[in-house]
Amino acid sequence: MSALALLDSPDPVGVAQVQASQLGELSHELATEHGARLADLFGDESDDGQMMLRVVYALDREQRYLLLECPVDGERFPPLSDLDPAAFVEECEIYEQYGIRPDNKKRLNRVLVPPHRAAAFARMGRNHRANQARDYEPHVISGEAFEFPFGPVRVAGWESLYMGLVTTGEEVLDLYLFHWHKHRGVERRLWGLAPERAAFFVERTDGLSSVGDTVAFCRAIEAVSDTGVPEAAAHTRAVALELERLYNHVAAIAALCQTTGLSVGQARTEIVLERLLRLNAAAFGHRYLFGVACPGGVRRAPDTDAVRLALPGVLDELRYLVAALLRTNSHVDRLEATGVVTAEQAHRLSLVGPVARASGQDIDARRDHPVGPGDELLGGVPTRADGDALARMQVMVDEVEQAARLIGAQLNSTGPGRAAVQPAAGNALGWAESPRGEALAWVSLDGKGRIRRARLRPASVRNWRAFDDAARSQNVFTDIPIIEASFWLTVAGFAR
Repeated sequence: MSALALLDSPDPVGVAQVQASQLGELSHELATEHGARLADLFGDESDDGQMMLRVVYALDREQRYLLLECPVDGERFPPLSDLDPAAFVEECEIYEQYGIRPDNKKRLNRVLVPPHRAAAFARMGRNHRANQARDYEPHVISGEAFEFPFGPVRVAGWESLYMGLVTTGEEVLDLYLFHWHKHRGVERRLWGLAPERAAFFVERTDGLSSVGDTVAFCRAIEAVSDTGVPEAAAHTRAVALELERLYNHVAAIAALCQTTGLSVGQARTEIVLERLLRLNAAAFGHRYLFGVACPGGVRRAPDTDAVRLALPGVLDELRYLVAALLRTNSHVDRLEATGVVTAEQAHRLSLVGPVARASGQDIDARRDHPVGPGDELLGGVPTRADGDALARMQVMVDEVEQAARLIGAQLNSTGPGRAAVQPAAGNALGWAESPRGEALAWVSLDGKGRIRRARLRPASVRNWRAFDDAARSQNVFTDIPIIEASFWLTVAGFAR
């Protein structure tokens, strides 16, 4: 089978059944000849125990996704990471959750399940086989290097995360991360829930991207049930997404000030952040925009007068602060050439969002995979080429201006609205451009319209895999907090 045969359908999501023997060749052809980007890889087990491997490719130039479904017999599945390194984290996760592993000799990493508490965690596989310790890659440090342990308990306000920094004194030679302290088994918890109830947990998967993650999930539910969202509700979702982008990018800038020792700049930027959070509360009733999106539409419309009254002043203050920061040599010098992610690395690891765009990747789900009426208003996508912490900050600054423009263009079109979602069986993919990049959700509903399987893939799942590459690019210990702030990812969004 040629990949060309899979691309004939004009649907925004094409689905194709492939055999295990075809998967590697097809994936290679899609990536090399059609510019496909690996968006997700996950397992799915039917009630009768049949394992299915699902691979999501984004064909951004064609404004389509392609979902390959490959049945798996036995305890091994075709490895994709040998050809596409972006698949490695998901291969590790499939092994942890289902007890099946890639058909190669590669050692895997522990991703979600802590080794000392493995027996206490429920897995996605109904007939899960106990993982063998020999299948995991041991962390061995040799020569004159040693490991400097940092975390999981860190400074106030930062999520639990263990960093193993390998060094000979100051320069970071290597780094590995343990995210499992934040693992809550959200996907497993969604089994058997009605979509309305499930949305409550979805928006708490990655709390700082509650709108983006929930909109992706709702779009998948709406695709299964063939539900059309009222146009006013679609604009309301778009405004909420841009407000979420605004406060996240401002929070990242404040964190960068903290990491470079600019206490005054940090305090001034956090005042702007607080004003944005209060604006969210005035507009939608929640500082972090929980409870806005729901299957079929939105629960409430924004208070447009509150947005018009508060937003211009907040933006003026932010513009003044950003201009001052970019004139401050002690700040700019710490960001330049720090945490570099090259264009080749961003492409190879299928990164998304500001992290990818700062490394020259011209991608944005709003433009490349438009859904709502607001997506047509996006225009150009801010990018930079240097791939360092400064480039990531500059992309965020540009996106703040873009988000403000999109809010202004749609505010008069917002309103309440919610279509009835009829129970339906089937599965579908949904997506949204969250502050951190493309968020995906795949859902499978049973005959009663309840969730049989839900796959949640926040943008942090994609982008954390580049953090260790960025840390190794000739950086020292004090650069690590700068890199983390410039990535502005969440551990919860990865570990979920």
